[in-house]
Amino acid sequence: MSESHAHIPEPASRFLRAECAECNEIQVVCSHATTQVTCNSCGNEISTPTGAVARLNGRVISSAE
Repeated sequence: MSESHAHIPEPASRFLRAECAECNEIQVVCSHATTQVTCNSCGNEISTPTGAVARLNGRVISSAE
């Protein structure tokens, strides 16, 4: 196999724009976050680590690029 056909792996994690369920503040969160993520304005928990894909307690707006 030549170098031009070598498979380059892509990361499984993405950055997401998540909206807080209480105050509707938008924050950028990693999809595989390993720590608890809280809202900057109200302190509500937005993301909880699970060991793989984080559990989002807010609403996902879009994938940040």
